[in-house]
Parts: sequence; C-alpha cells; structure tokens
Amino acid sequence: MNRTTMEVWLQIIIFKNLYHGMRPNIILVFVLGIFIGCQTKPQEKLEETVYQPTWESLAAHNTPDWFLDAKFGIYFHWGVYSKIGRGEWYPRQMYEEKDEGWGKDEREYHVETYGADVHYHDFVKDFTAEHFDAQDWAKLFKESGAKYVGPVAEHCDNFSNWDSEVNKYNSVAMGPKRDIVGELEKAIKGEGLKFVTTFHHSWEWGWYNTWSGLIDTTAVGFEDFYGEKTLPETFGKMSAGFDASGQSTGLIDPKYAPSRKFIDTWKAKIYEVVDRYEPDLLWFDSRLFVIPEKDRQEMVAHYYNKGEEWNKPVVMTYKNKDLPPNIAVIDLERGRFDEKTDFPWLTDDSFAWNSWSWRPELRLKTPDVIVDELIDITSKNGCLILNITPSADGLIPDEMRSGLLEIGKWLSKYGEAIYKTRPFITYGEGTTVLKKNHFGGVQGDGITYTAEDFRFTTKGETLYILQLGMPTSDQEFVLKSFADRGLAADVKIASIELLGSDEPVTWSQNERGLHLAAPQINPNKMALVYKAQMSQK
Repeated sequence: MNRTTMEVWLQIIIFKNLYHGMRPNIILVFVLGIFIGCQTKPQEKLEETVYQPTWESLAAHNTPDWFLDAKFGIYFHWGVYSKIGRGEWYPRQMYEEKDEGWGKDEREYHVETYGADVHYHDFVKDFTAEHFDAQDWAKLFKESGAKYVGPVAEHCDNFSNWDSEVNKYNSVAMGPKRDIVGELEKAIKGEGLKFVTTFHHSWEWGWYNTWSGLIDTTAVGFEDFYGEKTLPETFGKMSAGFDASGQSTGLIDPKYAPSRKFIDTWKAKIYEVVDRYEPDLLWFDSRLFVIPEKDRQEMVAHYYNKGEEWNKPVVMTYKNKDLPPNIAVIDLERGRFDEKTDFPWLTDDSFAWNSWSWRPELRLKTPDVIVDELIDITSKNGCLILNITPSADGLIPDEMRSGLLEIGKWLSKYGEAIYKTRPFITYGEGTTVLKKNHFGGVQGDGITYTAEDFRFTTKGETLYILQLGMPTSDQEFVLKSFADRGLAADVKIASIELLGSDEPVTWSQNERGLHLAAPQINPNKMALVYKAQMSQK
C-alpha cells in the first residue's frame, strides 16, 4: 500500500466514524500505526547494501586513489603503558613469571619497582595527557608531510582511547578524562588530512594470564578489566601453526578460540569508532584470524558500506593471512617487499628503533633513514605509516618533533617524486640489499644506503630517479636498467634536471645504460631527485 492510498483510506475511516457518532481516537491510533509502519519501508529500500558479508562481494572494493597518492602517514602508540615507559607489552609481561624469552625480566622489575600488589589498572590514573593538544599535533603532522594520521584507538590492554559505551574502561571515564580519538578526528580532518584509527584488540584474548593468580581481578571497578579466564597456554598456542600472530597458517586452533562474548565485544568496539568518528583508514594489527570468518566478513562489510554511506572511499589494512589478499591492503610490520609488486601495500614502522611506545631512552632513526625508507617503499608500490611515541602527559619528544619537520622540509621540496606517483618498470637498482622481512623484527638497522643505490617512481611521462646516498662531485654512475638488455631498454630519456639545483645535469644514454654524473654541489643531504622526461625508443 503506497502513501496516497493509505491517506485516502485514513480519511474514509475517520469520516465514517464521525458520521456514526463514534469516537475515532482508538481506531485512529491503530490506523496511524499502520500508516507510520508503511512509511519506514520505502526508506529501508533506499538504503541498499552495497557490500554483502561474503568474500566474493567484499572483493569488489577497490583501493582508493587517495591512498595510492598519499604514500606517507603517521600513527602513535599512546596509552596507559606510556607512563610506565617499558613498552606496550608491559601490561602482559608484568604478570609473566618465566626464566627465558622476551620480557622475562619484567615481572622481577615490576615487583622490585612497584610491588606485587600494584596492578596494571593502578597506572590508569597516571595516563593524564595533561599537555595533549590535538590542534598542535595535527599541525605538526601536516608540516611533516603526512597525508593520513591517527591514533591507536585501542591496544591490547582493554583501554579504549575514545568515549565508549561498549567499554567502560576508556579515556573519557578515567585517566585523561578526554575523548582522545574524537579530539584528534576533528583536528586532523581540520588540517585536510585523512583520519586513521588502529585496532590491536584481537590480541586481548589471553593477553592477561587471569589463570595465574597474579592479577587482582576483584578490584572494585576493574572486575572485568583483565578479561575472561583462558587455558594457560592459550596466548602462545592460539593458532594452528603454533605462532602467536597466525603468520604461518592464519587458522585458529578451536581449543583456544575466543568466546562469543569476546567476539561480539571486539566487533562492537570497531563499529562504535567507525560509526562515530568516520575514519578514512581502518588499520588492524595481526591476530584477526582468531575471529570467526563470518564476523570478520560482517565487520569488513560494515565499514565498506559506511564508506558508501559517507560518500567517501575508505581503506582497510590487515596483516599476515588474517583476510584474503583481495579484500584489503596488506600491511608488513617493520618489513618491506624486496621487489615491485602489482598490488598496493603498507609498511608500519616506528620512528624509534627500539620501541613502539614512549621510553625514557629512545634510539631514534634519523630523518635521512626515514626518507630513504619512504623512497624505497614508494618505488615498490607501497606506502608507509610511521609510528611515533608521545609521553603519557601528551608531549611528543623534541628530537622526534624536529625529525618530523626535517622530513616535511624534504617532502615540501621533493615530494613530487613521492606523492601521486606510480611504480616504474623496475623499482630501482643498487648494491645495498635489506634482509627480506614481511613481519616482525626490525628491518634496516645498521644498513646505510650508498650513492650507488637508486630508486624510480613515475608520474605520466615523467620519471623520477632518486639517489639514496650522497655522491661526491667526481662520481659517475651507469643505470643498467636502461641498457639494451635492461628492464627499461625500451625507454628513451629526453631530458634530465636535478630538483633543487640550478646546475645542468651531465648525462647520456647508450647500449650500456643511462650515464649520470654527480653534481658539483648536492642540493640536499638526504636524497637527490632527478626529474627525467621519457619517450619510447
């Protein structure tokens, strides 16, 4: 029954009742109820679901151009663990009694420093964020050249950095008493940047060893903070391949599978952040494989459909084998592909060699190292999201701030070789080779690129040749990719200029390759950028 027909019937009913001297109130209520119900159905039909919760349907989602163009982003591990200053795994390791392995000293340190009666929830009040200024942070990130930015919404400790109705342990109810995600969303979007939220909470199943008796699970107000009891070996043997991240198989051992309550809460937290803060990029740590396939499909479909509802293209990332490869963008933790790929990918890495979160002693990368990493990743069809480490009171370390600004200065002058570029026929050439690493560990520590290391990016008919190490004025180079038998043998170079320099470039091309002479004066100290125009031979 359509609207017009319903209105006619309503008028007839009212008239008949009035004609016979009856009170129409009761029947009107009934009829109006039907009428209102009829009005909601056409609206439901208008809200057609674009993506169904099936891998086949979700595979139709394309990685948006804005992400392929952006290349460089920033995120930050910032939470209760930042106050302690011993890493974001401290809330787990402070309760582990073990004689060997990573974090074996943390229990002893905790007992000696704070005492066995001090528990992780006791540190929540110390996460004050008193100097946190979302506007200042967003301005810094923009000046650093980042295009997509956002916080760790929740790490593995069950503390949410947003105003949550799902999780009472959140940054508005306690600790900072501020909506960290909300403040950053407004500030970051206000600077014209894409907004990122990252989730690590699939690790929370078995994160706290509630079976050990070392944790006070009866503390008033924190009775549910440490989660459900699990089998003692759950955390380390959760996957069918017996690796904690699921890297080898991506399959959950049913014996250690999480409860329905955990799964529903995991999903509800994501929906809450997605619906309320509308992130442009939804990033996931590893261990999504512990969530049933149906729930993962529903979560991805929810986000992709929200993107359609918002009329903006969105990006989701995953690690290992947590999602099928054609559903979202693969993320390599501190790793990179060693060749150019035909699909986009992401590397998440940290500004600090030795930590993802604030510590009193941070060993930081130089801006040069990060620029070289960004160039290498970009040349292989990847993007970089760089982690920084604010302190618990909301300050970004001065050395890190200045480093970000140095990266931004380089990108402001040479970013045309990074932003909106696409890979060349080959990613580059050179003598420096990094150890292949697609997950975990630290890649590139102790490695220094030389003047023999070149990377390529393109933009239409423009080829950018990026030299990672600084040459001396008497050096000459031959890029063999352009030799008669090279991968780019069919590419003819018409002209070359050195960005940032007025010096004419001395170059030639023959059967041996592209010959390039170093400038007399290097225009910068991080990476030289040659801009060449191409034509086919």
